[in-house]
Amino acid sequence: MRSSNLIFIAGLIFILLTDTIFWIQLKQYLNKKWQILLYGLHTLFFTCTLILFQYSVSRLKGPDSYFWIEKLIGLLFLFYTPKLIYTVFNGIGLLLRRCCQRISKLIRLFSGILAGALFLILLYSLTLGRYNYKIETVNLTLENLPAEFDHFKIVQLSDIHLGSFGESYPGMRKLVGEVNRLQPDIIVFTGDMVNNFAAEMSPWITLFQEMKASYGKYAITGNHDYGDYTRWPTETDKRNNLNQFFENMKSMGFHMLNNDRIPIVEGRDTLWLVGVENWGNPPFPRYGKLDVAIDSLPGQACIILLSHDPSHWRGEVLQVPRIALTLSGHTHAMQFGIKIGKNEWSPAQYIYPEYDGLYRHQNQYLYVSRGQGYLGFPGRIGLRPVITEFILHPNR
Repeated sequence: MRSSNLIFIAGLIFILLTDTIFWIQLKQYLNKKWQILLYGLHTLFFTCTLILFQYSVSRLKGPDSYFWIEKLIGLLFLFYTPKLIYTVFNGIGLLLRRCCQRISKLIRLFSGILAGALFLILLYSLTLGRYNYKIETVNLTLENLPAEFDHFKIVQLSDIHLGSFGESYPGMRKLVGEVNRLQPDIIVFTGDMVNNFAAEMSPWITLFQEMKASYGKYAITGNHDYGDYTRWPTETDKRNNLNQFFENMKSMGFHMLNNDRIPIVEGRDTLWLVGVENWGNPPFPRYGKLDVAIDSLPGQACIILLSHDPSHWRGEVLQVPRIALTLSGHTHAMQFGIKIGKNEWSPAQYIYPEYDGLYRHQNQYLYVSRGQGYLGFPGRIGLRPVITEFILHPNR
């Protein structure tokens, strides 16, 4: 509670300070009506919103909690990031006004253009950009892949975080339509269907039943699916929530692979799909048991592994050469990055060596999906949410 109060006080000071500096810089260009609108009402709205949020946040203990918290975060980012950029650069321009008038004008002009552009980028990322899915096709040649599985198609989904969307979200129907259009042989989901609560899934069960694949739909748990990030009245409540999560996944049509495996049979050939529970570096839990999941599999088996956290690849998976392909998620690529051609940058790369896309070590591949949902900031900047289709080929 003490840390919550400190965050609230810091947020309040930030809003009042930023708005005051912004108003001082702009008041010479505006009449009193616009001054009242831009400073008085605008600042009053965000101040009251922050106070209301501080008062009610401790009472948000259900599926809607993330939804409303993320709405506030989105609004603050939308209005105060451009405002902060403007006040800093425009302030520099004002300081240079007496000694370098031409440079001062250019800097102040630049500050306005930059702030305006940033506002539009954020507005897009918070609205249409959050479900502007990129369909990424990856052709992969795998060691020991049986010939019958040539051109076998897998579609990967990950990190949907249903509780972030409330009960009405146009992007979800679009997601199901895009997946069905790809006509996959199997659909795999690599964890974090929810933020915490199984009830987040209730509005979407019927829609997810419409998602079809010839050989079925398979899923694993991510770190958020266990309900570890909220306080439960009792351990029994937490356990019941997890049991309900598994029931909801089953109702959606997913076969859960909890430290388990299943053979995908085509003619006389078999491809093994293996799934483990979450395995991550601290503070993330290690419920995954790879040794149990692959125990007694044939020595020449071609294995595709579902493991939510890409840290598992370096941690254990590379020690098992039979695992030809590992599919992960978790990172979201921090929902922010820049990609120009084949060059990509995201702050996620400073935390995870493998954070987005395809990686290879000898004959083993890892693919990290940046997912379709979001958490915290309710949007995507630069790096679009992705639906990935893998087309498999044997190594002839």
